[in-house]
Amino acid sequence: MAKIDGFVMAAINIETDALIPLGELAKQRLGKRPSPATLWRWRLRGVNGARLAVVKSGGCWMTTAAAFAEFLRAQTANCQPAPLDTDVPTERSAATAKKLAAAGLL
Repeated sequence: MAKIDGFVMAAINIETDALIPLGELAKQRLGKRPSPATLWRWRLRGVNGARLAVVKSGGCWMTTAAAFAEFLRAQTANCQPAPLDTDVPTERSAATAKKLAAAGLL
């Protein structure tokens, strides 16, 4: 996995990896064929900071099962909520408690 232009991308080794047409792989994995615009977006702009690694072969965009799986993992991980900051005090300051009490919230 590599970071290219701020995007997380899996590397494709064209000598050893089995290349699969992008649309076919997406159909196999998702159960339906995504629109061509979706496939272009995955390849060019990415989703949630993850861009799909592809290569062009004979006029067809190809990817690998591993690259597609990494794309799905990365975009899912990037949209998970950030862990709570444990350094932030959980106690209210006296001034904040006074303002909340005056507003009838405490």
